[in-house]
Amino acid sequence: MKKFGLLMLTLLMSHVWAEDFLPVDDAFQLHVTRIGDSLEFSFDIADDYYLYRDQYRLNTLEGAKLSEPVFSDNVKIKYDPNFEEDMAVFYHTMSVSQQILSETGHVQVVYQGCADAGLCYPPQKRLFDLQGNAIVTEAVSLPLTLDTEIEGAEFVGFDEPASAQTSGSLTIVTAIAFALIGGLILNLMPCVFPVLSLKAMHMAQFGQDERHARQHGLAYTFGVILSFIAVAGVLLLIRYFGEWVGWGFQLQSPYFVAGLVLLFFAMSLTMTGYVEFGQNLMGLGQGLTQKTGLTGSFFTGVLATVVATPCTAPFMGSAIGFALLQPAFVSLLIFASMGLGLALPILAISYIPGLARWMPKPGAWMNVFRQLMAFPLFATALWLMWVLIEIKGTNALLKVGIGLILFTMAIWPALNIRHNQGMYGKWFKGLARYGLIALALFMVLDQRATKELWQEYSPELVSQSLAQGKSVFVDVTAAWCITCKANERVALSGSKFEDLVAANDIVLVKADWTNPSPEVDALIAGFNRDGVPLYAFYPAGNPVPEILPQILTFNLIENLFTNPG
Repeated sequence: MKKFGLLMLTLLMSHVWAEDFLPVDDAFQLHVTRIGDSLEFSFDIADDYYLYRDQYRLNTLEGAKLSEPVFSDNVKIKYDPNFEEDMAVFYHTMSVSQQILSETGHVQVVYQGCADAGLCYPPQKRLFDLQGNAIVTEAVSLPLTLDTEIEGAEFVGFDEPASAQTSGSLTIVTAIAFALIGGLILNLMPCVFPVLSLKAMHMAQFGQDERHARQHGLAYTFGVILSFIAVAGVLLLIRYFGEWVGWGFQLQSPYFVAGLVLLFFAMSLTMTGYVEFGQNLMGLGQGLTQKTGLTGSFFTGVLATVVATPCTAPFMGSAIGFALLQPAFVSLLIFASMGLGLALPILAISYIPGLARWMPKPGAWMNVFRQLMAFPLFATALWLMWVLIEIKGTNALLKVGIGLILFTMAIWPALNIRHNQGMYGKWFKGLARYGLIALALFMVLDQRATKELWQEYSPELVSQSLAQGKSVFVDVTAAWCITCKANERVALSGSKFEDLVAANDIVLVKADWTNPSPEVDALIAGFNRDGVPLYAFYPAGNPVPEILPQILTFNLIENLFTNPG
């Protein structure tokens, strides 16, 4: 069954490159002309392709100054699944005029377009002088096309050292070599080091037992390589179905990142000795060493890949850019080589006796080292938490933080279920433990998208809304106000609240008092209050508000909105 699945995946991926998409410069032909004191940027767009208006911008360099762009009037509004909203786009032609305000420097044109068939190109950058002459740079933006041969393309990554740049296209052999070197350098990256240290400590447990060391080294290597192939395969499939994604795309998912936060936090607690999971939960990070242990080594390789993919080491940019333009089997071969590079240090320690002799002998020092390695794991969890906040905003911090506290309570040593306890004691502790774990998982993984219903407070906004005959609800809140956040969770969010607001045409206004604000100070003082939370509801057309209690319920809000006044 597994072989059949691999065969079907290979056939599907081979079909990807049977499609015939144009190279980016054929799909969007750019002409720049100076007319008087203006630069005219005109695009000839191939049939069934389009350019985004809002993805166009002009970067000025070396003192150049231009006016705001004036677009041609053949713009169309199109729902775009790539952005999940209506977008202004141009078909066939797009013209932009910008007046030159300074006669020095250069300009860089940035634009992005897609094909109706589903392919989206990455943003393109082209450099011109103020006479409209193109300036050729050493690095060329790589088009995301599915052609196997593109003449004149120079596969040079922006993160490569001079020694890694090539004067022509990479060959498959050099791309594999670059991928191997890049994967090897990944071992030095901060995002990979904690996991690599875990594996190195694990290898030290075997001492001079070469057979066990080799088995675990191979298991780790297989975990890394197969994970690289899996991530690359998913990336290629997503691109095939019309979404443009890049290396490390999985960390764009808030659910995936939240899960990693919990995983690294759990590993950190185990490393400190706070709790022992009986060597079963740590199979993803430390090893199932009480039995064969090979499963643990394999999943350590998986984990190393997961945290390595957001990083890009020197030499990797060229290899990845080249790989994504090749047939599926070539792409997967290059990514497998990258995985081999990442696994190479552990594999070398396993198979070269001279290196193995440098490994310290097992002893009491390992407990201290294990506890020490908990701190970089905590740092990794903190970094992932920062990534999650960048994706979902600061609300994610509170939800995930509460989830981690609940998880810590669930694995609290006092809840250990021992055999000498009575049936009811074991039943109660088991219920408490698994209930807390379920609640913790819900809090951590509850990263659903929320609609932006609230507008920033201003007296003018309230007055204008009332003049239009709309009801207005004002929430005076602060990020540090626990009661405010509890009310938001209980009464002022969720699908029922959103439906209630839409059905009654309520204007939601949020006055943020997190930082000092004279405007919000005046608002609070005007209601004869001295702090938050503060809630005021203006029925339609009524300038006299109703002040709500500081503790809200959804029923209170529902009655207020449906029966105002």
